[in-house]
Amino acid sequence: MSISLQKLKQSHWFYIALLFIIAVLAYWQISFLKYSVTHDMINCWIPWRYYISNCFENHTFPFWNPYQQLGYPIHADLQGPTWYPESILLSMTIGQNNVTVQLLFIFYVFLAGMGMYFLSLAFQKNRTIAFVIGISYMLGGFFVSHVQHFYAIIGAAWLPFIILNYYKMLHKKSYIRAFYAAVFMFLNLTGGNHTFSIILFYFFLTLLVYFMYQSIKEKRKEEIKKYIFLNFVFGISTLLMISVVIVAYMQTAPYVSRLSGMLYEKAAVCPLSPQSLLSFFIPFSTVNGQEFFNTDPSMSNMYFGIGMIPFFILFVFHKKDRLDYFLLSFASICLLASFGDYIPIHKFIFDYIPLMNLFRFPSYFSLFTVLILLILAGKKMEEFITEPGQFKKTLIYSFASIGAIISILIIYSIIKNQGRSFFFIKEYSTIFEFLSASSLHQNIILQGSIQLIFILLVLYTIKRYNQKWLSIFSILTLINLFISVQLNIAYVGFSPASPKELKDYIATLPKDYPIPAKNKIIENTEEIGQKHGLFRNTSIFHKRVGESVFNSYAFSNYALLKDSFPHLYNSMLNNELIYFSKNVLAESKLRTTDTSKINHKTIVLSDDYHTKATSFLLNTEADSASNNNYEINHFSPNEIAASTITETNQVLTILQSNYTGWHAYVDDKETEILLSNLLTMSIMLPEGKHQVKFKYHNQPIIIGAIISALSLLLVLGLISFNWIKRKIVFKAIILWGGLIFIFIYYFI
Repeated sequence: MSISLQKLKQSHWFYIALLFIIAVLAYWQISFLKYSVTHDMINCWIPWRYYISNCFENHTFPFWNPYQQLGYPIHADLQGPTWYPESILLSMTIGQNNVTVQLLFIFYVFLAGMGMYFLSLAFQKNRTIAFVIGISYMLGGFFVSHVQHFYAIIGAAWLPFIILNYYKMLHKKSYIRAFYAAVFMFLNLTGGNHTFSIILFYFFLTLLVYFMYQSIKEKRKEEIKKYIFLNFVFGISTLLMISVVIVAYMQTAPYVSRLSGMLYEKAAVCPLSPQSLLSFFIPFSTVNGQEFFNTDPSMSNMYFGIGMIPFFILFVFHKKDRLDYFLLSFASICLLASFGDYIPIHKFIFDYIPLMNLFRFPSYFSLFTVLILLILAGKKMEEFITEPGQFKKTLIYSFASIGAIISILIIYSIIKNQGRSFFFIKEYSTIFEFLSASSLHQNIILQGSIQLIFILLVLYTIKRYNQKWLSIFSILTLINLFISVQLNIAYVGFSPASPKELKDYIATLPKDYPIPAKNKIIENTEEIGQKHGLFRNTSIFHKRVGESVFNSYAFSNYALLKDSFPHLYNSMLNNELIYFSKNVLAESKLRTTDTSKINHKTIVLSDDYHTKATSFLLNTEADSASNNNYEINHFSPNEIAASTITETNQVLTILQSNYTGWHAYVDDKETEILLSNLLTMSIMLPEGKHQVKFKYHNQPIIIGAIISALSLLLVLGLISFNWIKRKIVFKAIILWGGLIFIFIYYFI
């Protein structure tokens, strides 16, 4: 039996299967649909993915979302997964809803653990150690506290795979690894957090400098050329595959001010405050401690297992190679940058390092610190297993020192608790009542005590060190991380809402695109759809054209209109989706005009358009609004068609945002679209009966998508050819067979 188990443990599949089981069990409330995910996950990622899936179900590509912020190009929202292969393939098959997204979260947690497992093996050879590193990453504070930030979870899951293949590309001078790294980078850029991609660029630069320095020092000048060419292959492959993302970025940048750089005050929000370093030892302290930590709870948890810290301490105080210094330097800079405006490092990076002014949340830097610290701790753990006598004493002192720190924290918290009864010795009907009763100091007392027990057990195993030590340590670490997940997950991870009830409710809502009701847009509020945990962006599910949105992607003019010209904005919303007007106002007079005189029929046009419109409307009879009418004949995300009848020339306005790719037609003849009210689309409509159509057709995006798709297929083809050469044919069969099946299933 023990021989069979030993053989099993020699297989990667054994550890991969364990990682999957652990991911499912550690986050069991999410994986078994006990509770619904909450916050941004249900307000953003579920609505957006549901909408993308719904478009594919109706054989419509999700270029445009007409239901939020008076329409916006969802394909250009770079945090949305419109171009992400996983999202597309799911949309083409089983579809995406709240349950799908919850299960996807578990999948990406598992993926993160597996990626970290293999990344650790690139720096040390012990698979059990790699397994410990994998669970420390996927059950660590980042994943627990960022359940709501799905694109951050996706990015954190792909991160180890990207780094692994880029490192091996340089280390082994491998072209096939360049293609692997490019594919994973493509996945992160289309589905993950772009903040990580920007920081990754500088991490790549750090690794490249190290390898080139080694070559120069050892006078291997030919290697330098190869490193440059390998990076060229990696870079070009990535750029070609993300062609559509590049085009989308270039098109949307003029419309969204944050894409050209942010104000530091906005970029510095949600840092990892220095107080948050307490989460290294007691992550449960971040629950209900927002006032103390002075940052968002999702940004204050850096925990990666109390058992890994002493091994990093071993690394600090013992011999290191040159690569270790490079990695440690990068990790240190990231940690300092994660403090945001607490210290000047982040401000310096923001001001002087390219691309660093494009994202918020300095705390995200800390993920790279955690990842690198785990790699370095894993290396030192392998040395300890190999020569326990050399490191045993230092390791015991390290664990004992951490135990002493935690003991001091517990004593201090007991004093600050001032004799109040402990909330954790009472009974509660739900985890949410348990958390509501918790407090900073009592949280420290509770988990601090658990950590002390763990430390004592580990110290005992070190003292009585034998061949089973690593297995015992792995089990203790897993238990410790599991407890930490369960203590923290409910606070930021899920709500009491039922995923099954929400899924059933969504199933009752329209699946196609119903003709919008002839009511005022201002009446289509979020509150109408706030059921079963849905709170924001609910108009997507109910297919109501609305003006509200919960999204960091928003047109600059949308914000300008709401903030600087609220009367014009609200007046405009007191119209139906389509309305007629002859009351035009030049944009240059907008700031000098008494806004109280602006009514719901007022159309603000640029001076040039105002001159054209005034001439067009000149010498027509007085407006007879009651005799102007329209009927919408067709409504879909990318096309709106209506029959109109007017007694005089009119300006027809549709309450959808003006953006690159929209075309307007009157009786099948294209007509010029006027930017109206700083945001929406208008056309000059002659009197009489007409067929009016607004159609979204973005040729550059389509070309970019074709280049991206062909480049991806080419790179996958090269990778598959390499598999076949290495006689791993089954991988190629699974990849191409799966893709062919999905496309046949969808189109037939």
